[in-house]
Formats: sequence, structure tokens, C-alpha cells
Amino acid sequence: MMTEKELEARLQIAAWMGTVTEPGIQAQEERRKQKNAEIREKLERGEVVYGARYYTPAMYREYELTGIKLDFTVYSGEKLGPYTLHPVTEAEKRAFYEENPDLFTRFEGDSFGYGEVSMIIEKRLKEKEYENIVQDILC
Repeated sequence: MMTEKELEARLQIAAWMGTVTEPGIQAQEERRKQKNAEIREKLERGEVVYGARYYTPAMYREYELTGIKLDFTVYSGEKLGPYTLHPVTEAEKRAFYEENPDLFTRFEGDSFGYGEVSMIIEKRLKEKEYENIVQDILC
């Protein structure tokens, strides 16, 4: 279970990236209500709605937090709030690939080549940086 402070830290990161304009928990609840209203209006007009037709607070929290983390993995800025972001190097990606061969094995037992998974490795390393920033904010 995520604490309120951890949620606030993740929402602050989203605000620094420009993903949300207001980082507070109450602002997130307002975004949830707005999302539900948009879905309801589309359904009333007979439009197709993909995904959930109604978001509970817990559902919307997960939906938004997943999006924030994904946005961070492709964020191209050099700074984020007071943090200078670390560009992932080719050497770091290769080291991760070599240190974690079990993550890159197909069902048949053969391995994915580095070129096939390089982008995935970069995103994994960026997710780690994201989690480190969250933990730093909490300290």
C-alpha cells in the first residue's frame, strides 16, 4: 500500500515534467472526476470508449501513476525540479544486459540479442532513476 507521502512525491515528479498542472491528492481526485465525466459524455453520445468506463479512486490512482512512470522513462529534459537527470550510457545498458541474462531469454531458451532489448533496458534503468528520485523526495 502506497503512503500518502509517496503518492505526493510521485505527483510532484509529474508536475515537474508537466504531466499534471497541480500535484496534490485533491487535484488528482478532481482529474478523476473530470475523466469520469468525459467517459460518461462519450457513452451518452454513443461513442466507443476504450478501457474503463468508470474510475474508482484506487483505479484512477494506478492509471495516473503508471502513466507518470512511463512519461518519466521518455522524458528528455536534463533537469527535473531540483534534480539533474542522469543520461543512460551505452556502457550502462550493456552492463545491465550482461548482468541479467535471465531477463532476456525466450521461452525456447535462446536469448534476445542486445539490439532487440536495448530500448527496454534503457527504460528499465530510467525507472530505477525515477524510484530513486521518489525515495530522495521522501527523505
